[in-house]
Amino acid sequence: MSEKMLWLCNDIIVLILKELQDDTKSLYSCLLINRTWCRLTVPILWQNPSNKKGYISYKVCNILFNVILSHLSEESRNNLKYQGIDLFKEIYQRPLFNYISFWRHLNLYVLENIMENVFAKNFEMSKKSIIGNEIMKLFINSSEHCFSKLEYLDCDYTNSNILEKLAIMNTSIKQLIFNYKYDNISNHGINRLIKVQKNLKRISLNLNSKMPRDELFCKTLEESIIKCADTVQYLKISWIPVPKFFSYLINLVSLEIINFTDRIYLNYLVKGTFPLLKSLKSLKVVDVPANICKNIIDSTKGNLIEISIIYQYHQYNPDDNGKLIQKIYQKCPNLKFLELTLYKENITEFKNLLINCQSLISLEIIDHTIKWNKLFEVLKFSPISLFKFKFSTEFKVLYLNLKYLKLFLDNWNDRNSMLLHLNIGYFFIRRSQQLQ
Repeated sequence: MSEKMLWLCNDIIVLILKELQDDTKSLYSCLLINRTWCRLTVPILWQNPSNKKGYISYKVCNILFNVILSHLSEESRNNLKYQGIDLFKEIYQRPLFNYISFWRHLNLYVLENIMENVFAKNFEMSKKSIIGNEIMKLFINSSEHCFSKLEYLDCDYTNSNILEKLAIMNTSIKQLIFNYKYDNISNHGINRLIKVQKNLKRISLNLNSKMPRDELFCKTLEESIIKCADTVQYLKISWIPVPKFFSYLINLVSLEIINFTDRIYLNYLVKGTFPLLKSLKSLKVVDVPANICKNIIDSTKGNLIEISIIYQYHQYNPDDNGKLIQKIYQKCPNLKFLELTLYKENITEFKNLLINCQSLISLEIIDHTIKWNKLFEVLKFSPISLFKFKFSTEFKVLYLNLKYLKLFLDNWNDRNSMLLHLNIGYFFIRRSQQLQ
């Protein structure tokens, strides 16, 4: 076989393997075909050893742990042995492949899970940090090529130096999830890591609810995101940015905001004018003032297909929320998925929403003082396309009169089959009621 034909065959095999990249069992079978298939399968199989799951079994943890240890340098192995940690009872053998170099999805929670599982049964927990440091040294300091093509990073590391070193090695991260677990940490490292990325598509910055959100703290994070704004399509943050920030996110498809911000800081944001967000398809917010939600929806020019607006702690205004619902049915004719905290004062506007949003297929209502008989009565105006319902309550007990539920279900007889989900703590029905 000519060299050209050989490369062609390899390319075809790689295409096949990429189609199977989420099918671990099939990939394992491909390993055993011959040397060529094995050589081409290993890099794909090891792109994401945790298989995108936060939890992995002890058996898998042990295998991954041993593979990681097999890549430790002689210096690291001697350092561990010097501190009374002898991990290599048998003669050390270097693995056939540099498995670590194939990793593209690094979830530090998974590494932590591996350490916890293995240490609990085999080592003193007091020595966990010693081995942990050597493993991180393997991944970051002594093996820069391991991170040069990293595409996924999920971490809550408070050590800014680690993130700064990672920023030097890697500019290819596509998805970044960063959780601020503590109050007093610097965002310098994460800022630098974000700024240098060339193809960052998904950003999730989850701030601790107790963290201070002064203007400078939020501004520095916003400026970092702006540096790679052309590629960002999915953004999840825990503060409300200044409106001008969105003018840079020209390709933003999904926006999620969980607001913990002091209301004093929000005063000027409520009055702000938001730039055009013509690419935005999905908007999910928690405790964002209704007026800000209205401004964001207004800027999308009818392209939203998914909206989730939840209020947990934010003090609501019935008039503002009524106007928000009005804005939804006026500006979102293509809406398909809606999750909404609904108040009894806004039931009429909700009826208008059902009448006007004719593409709606999924509806989740979160109860906040609503009268269920009124809701079930209004739901008869649902569009033909709507068939998924989920009813949730903020309270532990849902008092429901079965008469109104039965009437609602009876009125649905001539429609498509319904998918009904009740998400409640306790479902209370009077003993005298019986559903026939």
